[in-house]
Amino acid sequence: MRPAPVCTCLPGATLWLADAREHGAGAELAELLRTEHHRRAEFLPAFPPLPGEDPAGAVRRTGMVAEILARNGVLAVVAGAGPEPSGLAEVRERHRLSGTAFLAPAPGPGPAPTADALLALLGAHHLVRRT
Repeated sequence: MRPAPVCTCLPGATLWLADAREHGAGAELAELLRTEHHRRAEFLPAFPPLPGEDPAGAVRRTGMVAEILARNGVLAVVAGAGPEPSGLAEVRERHRLSGTAFLAPAPGPGPAPTADALLALLGAHHLVRRT
């Protein structure tokens, strides 16, 4: 049996979910993208800092992996990486320099967004086909 075709016609991107409450929705979104939207998608929980590393270093490492995946057509969903300002600015700049889409919705009060809400955000940026 052949696997379902995977769409390679849409660009990759990184969806950066800084709020740890979005971890479940991020994992659910990656699965939804693979199964229902036939997108190459990977869920990346944030990397913890290495011994002696500052939090910005962990954010940069997580961002580099996400950017490499996204640059190669994968929708990388990163969750729980925190809004560490200097590391996140470097991640955003790395994506910009490589011409790779980077979405980082600002965490807000109230409940964390659902996978469907995150899917709508990706659709608004033409990163998934609307079904």
